Parts: sequence; C-alpha cells; structure tokens
Amino acid sequence: MIKKEMIENFGIDRKTLNNWENDKDKKRYVLYKTLEALPHEYVENIKKQIKERAENEKLLDNS
Repeated sequence: MIKKEMIENFGIDRKTLNNWENDKDKKRYVLYKTLEALPHEYVENIKKQIKERAENEKLLDNS
C-alpha cells in the first residue's frame, strides 16, 4: 500500500508516516513496513466485512 492509501484508510498523516519510515530502530517502523506490505484490496475487503457485519447485527437487533 502506498502512503496516500494509508492516509485515506487509517487517518495517519504523512508526517507521521515519514517518521515511522525513517526511524528504523523503533517498533513503529515494523508497523509502517506491515502497512506498506498490505495489498490495498485486502484492506478494502476488511472494511467491507466490518460494514457488512455491522449491518447484519443491526438487522438482528431489529428482529
């Protein structure tokens, strides 16, 4: 995933991402590399599943 997609999907600002990327001795670097490795489609699928689960739970609550 590119930085623009990380910003859009997770609400992280570019400065924070740059700090994480450049500070290789911190645990946040691992988080950055993990986010970078995730395919954008995977993140979109997870977001879709969360939305569908919430909608299904709402339907069950209304029954």
